[in-house]
Amino acid sequence: MSGANMFSVYGRMTAVSGRRDELVALLQEGFRAGGDDSGLLTYSINTAPEDPDTIWMTQLWIDKAAHDATTRSEAVATVTRRLPPLLAKQPEGSYGHAVYVHGRTAE
Repeated sequence: MSGANMFSVYGRMTAVSGRRDELVALLQEGFRAGGDDSGLLTYSINTAPEDPDTIWMTQLWIDKAAHDATTRSEAVATVTRRLPPLLAKQPEGSYGHAVYVHGRTAE
């Protein structure tokens, strides 16, 4: 698989003080709701040691269509609707296309 069409998502979320672990658990639930055949290649949730309420998330998809189909599915939307009470502010993030992934260069 080349990286030419792989679609990436990176973001930062800030949990309401003391609720980071609940936010992480809900994000994991959302990942499982997407299913194993969603086209999601990798999904990483990272904590920030210097800021106990912040998490960083990275996703790598086979392409944007797979991302869009999964994130718009009812199963994922149901989980997503439960996020706002756990967030101290609006999530920040960006989208991109992978140019290098584990030894693969985008063609």
